[in-house]
Formats: sequence, structure tokens, C-alpha cells
Amino acid sequence: GNGSWLWWVTMTFRHFLPSLCCILTFFDLKAYSSTISSRSRLGLINRLGKLRLRSNPRTRVYSAPLTDLPDKSVEDADFCGKEGTVLTRPKLSKENMDEIFGGENDRKKKYHVHTFGCQMNLADSERMAGVLESIGYECTTEAKDADLLIYNTCSIREKAENKVYSALGSQAKRKRQHMGDLKIVVAGCVAQQEGEELLRRVPEVDIVMGPQHANRIDQLLEKNRDGEQVCATDHIHIEEDITVPRRDSDIMAWVNIIYGCNEKCTYCVVPNVRGQEQSRLPDNIKNEMKMVADLGYKEVTLLGQNIDAYGRDLPGLASDHSGRRAVTFTDLLKHVHEVDGIERIRFATSHPRYFTHRLIKTCSELPKICEFFHIPFQSGDNDILREMRRGYTHQRYRSIIDNIRYHMPDASISGDAIVGFPGETEEQFERTLQLVREIGFDRVNTAAYSPRPNTPAAEWENQVADIIKSDRLNRLNRVVNEVAEERAQRFAGRELEVLVEGVNPRDPTQAFGRSRHNKLVYFNGDGEALKGKLVTVKVDEVRAYTLFGSMKDVVS
Repeated sequence: GNGSWLWWVTMTFRHFLPSLCCILTFFDLKAYSSTISSRSRLGLINRLGKLRLRSNPRTRVYSAPLTDLPDKSVEDADFCGKEGTVLTRPKLSKENMDEIFGGENDRKKKYHVHTFGCQMNLADSERMAGVLESIGYECTTEAKDADLLIYNTCSIREKAENKVYSALGSQAKRKRQHMGDLKIVVAGCVAQQEGEELLRRVPEVDIVMGPQHANRIDQLLEKNRDGEQVCATDHIHIEEDITVPRRDSDIMAWVNIIYGCNEKCTYCVVPNVRGQEQSRLPDNIKNEMKMVADLGYKEVTLLGQNIDAYGRDLPGLASDHSGRRAVTFTDLLKHVHEVDGIERIRFATSHPRYFTHRLIKTCSELPKICEFFHIPFQSGDNDILREMRRGYTHQRYRSIIDNIRYHMPDASISGDAIVGFPGETEEQFERTLQLVREIGFDRVNTAAYSPRPNTPAAEWENQVADIIKSDRLNRLNRVVNEVAEERAQRFAGRELEVLVEGVNPRDPTQAFGRSRHNKLVYFNGDGEALKGKLVTVKVDEVRAYTLFGSMKDVVS
């Protein structure tokens, strides 16, 4: 009965466990594990997760920010940072304004672009900026000063979505207070995903446009001239740009080579929002690289959602009867390599399914290709990879890295990993830790699984509890940082070629730049005078993600 001692013990324990769970969330479960066996620890965490903390499909878990990492740069879906990045431009001179715009009427129109997400989004923002400046707008970094506000959005992470809606709320209020003085555009992946629902949710928005419409923003603004809301989310063939993108950097340029994605990963929203693969023609890509070289750029990063799948949609087969397409990514690299003025070529992001021995060998033979490869692996367990529909095994991934290090022993390798994918067990997670240790990554971009709209995995019932995701993410980050610190030691005492990007914002006596291995390098020097130059730096101090040294000479 209710008076029995067993009933009281049972009820007390049931109510005590959720409180214990909250306490353990604030304390490090890894440290706690030293007092209990791994099997007992796993059982405790699983029971805690099942009681009151079942996974909420709308909840995104993030790791605590890494400390002592002054660079904070990443090559993943958070490329623009958790808060996004605001597009900046040098002010045009009066002579340039008169030459470009001719008249006085549109001279004072200002646009503001706030970008969330990956390099692809940043490149799309540059394309929109090029179109806008061709029709009379100038850039402002202050949203309050803008006549045209553009939020270029990302839907890979739920938190990025929330940031956009938060910003829209304040700007919608401003628009209501100043009727007719402000146009609001939501572009990118959230726009493509939400479509007309976003217009209903925030009626102050004027235009919702998917990423495939980036170079048509002038036409969409014309449609909106009379106040009619515009929703441009239909999948179209992306026309070759006729406008010049306004680059966010005057040292390094993004060049898109393939749009969209044909993969069907069960966790990923990208195919739904960016459409099917569309490869640009090789000569168009080469011509854009020539153009940026003429403008003084030294480095180009070729961009694509799955860049090594380039050419699959282009016509024809190779003449050597190999069965390959007539133009592959390997062929494209050979085609653009000799563009005069471009000193370095990088590319992102690669998919293990298409990363071939032929591509690796070609990269080792072309001197402008940087010794850096970003190849997401997502998990070290084959069953999880199969559930993700990634199309490869961890053995296949390991063979790719072995091949790279055979041909390019000094190459830096970065990857992406997801923890807490639906159904992931402790043993499966341990295989991811094992892969990170054994591969020896220079960087891994980590994330807890976040259910996204219209993806198969979001509907599965075997979601992993948030407390388990958080614990695994913290444990993985510790291993990633340890491995990165160990890998970085190979640069101690070496002389590296560095492309100078400017003045260290934290120390004006220092310049900073990036090595061919994609390592940020800081050294004493005049960053403004050296900007855009290739210099040699001797590495005196090594950290996991940053190098410090002294400049030896200027290469070019």
C-alpha cells in the first residue's frame, strides 16, 4: 500500500532523478564518470534521458565555446559564425559613383546584408551585392541606415533560423513605424524552406527568395515596386552571372562551380532548399578566375555543396573509354590551374563518395592547389553512416586519407562530425572518437544532431536525449582539441608561406594571414603594408589552431 516503505523509496527516487539530471548538466559528466564504470554511467545517462528529458525535435544542443582559440574560423555550416556576418564594402568615391550611377536619384539608397551559414551563402551575398550596386545601391554596415535589408539565411542549424526571426521582429516593428521607407528581403535556405509561410508569419517582409534567385534580386525588387509581396522559391536553372560579385575580401575570392545537391542524407535539408546539382561550364569558371586575378586577387576558393561531384550533369563521356564524364572536378582543376595571377587554389566541400585517387594524384601534381582538404566524415560507425545514407564506410574514408597522405604527406585534413544521430549508441559514438584519434585531424567541426524540417531522420522515434547529445559533444570536442594540438606540433620551427590578410585586430603591431595548410599565422609586421603579399614566416609558437612566428622575407 501507499504506506509501505518500498512505495516511499520508489516515489522519492523517481522525483529525485530529474533534479540529479539537471545538476549533472552543469557539472562535467565526463569527470563524474571517473567514480563509476562506463557501463553504469551509460545506464544512468540513458535512464535520466528517458525520465523527464526526452529529446525535443525543436531543440538544438551546442557545445560550450572553445577557449584560447583566437581564430574561431571554421569551414562548416557555421562559417559566418553563430551571430552571422555583416557584409562590408569600401565606400565608392564621388567619381566612381558618377561613373556607375550617372544621376542623383538613387545615389543615397543603401542596402544592408546580414549573412548566416556557410561559404555558399557568403558567395550568394556577394552576388546580390554586385547586382544591387549595379542598379544604384551602396552598402551600409548599419541596419538602421538601410533602405533595403537582406537576411541571407541558413537552415542547417535551428539556432540560425531563430536568429533570423529575432532580427525580423525588430525590423518589422521599425517598418511599421516608418511605413514605406524600408524593404525587407529574406533570402537563402530558410526562405526556400518556409516560402509563403514566412510571408504570413512576418507580413512586413517584402520578398522571400531562394538561393537560386540571388542574381535576380533586381528583377524581384522591380516586381515588389508597387508593394506586392514576392515569393521566389521555384527551382530554376541558375543563369550564368552577368554582374560582377562585390567581394567581401580583396585578397581571397569565392568562385561557385556547382550549385545544389543530389545526395539524400537523411539528416540534411540542403537538397530541399538548394535544388539539384547544376555545374557551371569550365570556361565560364576560368573566365571568372581570370577576372578576379585581374582585380588583384591572389587566392581562389572553388565552392560547391559536393564539389567533387562537379560535372555529373554536364554532357558527354571521357574519350579514354573509362566511363567517366567528359569533364570531372579533376579535369576542371587542370583547366583553371594556369590562370595567371592566382597563386593559390582551395576547394570545399568534398564528399567521400566522389573523392577519387585520380583527384588526389592531380592535387599533388598541381603546385597551386593548397595542402588542405575538408572532407566530412559525420560518424565513425558504419551502421550510423548507413542510416544517414552517406554512401561510404569508415574504412573507405580511412583509405581516402591514407591516399592523401601517401601523395601529400604534409596535408592538413579537416572534417565534420555529428553526435547524437537518432539511435546512436555509446559504442557507436566511441567509434567516432576512435576515428578522430586514429586519423589525426587538424580540425573537426562538431555538432549535436538537430532535427530539420522535411528530413527523414527528424521523424524517427529513436531520437537521442539532449543530455546525452551534450555529453557526447563535449567529450568529442576534448578529443578533437587534443588531436589538433598534437598535429600542430609538426609546424614548430618550420618556415611557412603565408598570404597576408591584414592587421591583427587584437594587436595592431602584428600582421596575420593563412598558410597553405589553412592555419592562421600571426607575426610582427605592418599588416596594412603587407596585405595581399606572400611572405615567409618562421613558426616560433604552436597552438592547436593558431601559429605565431617571425617574418623572414617577402616572397611576392
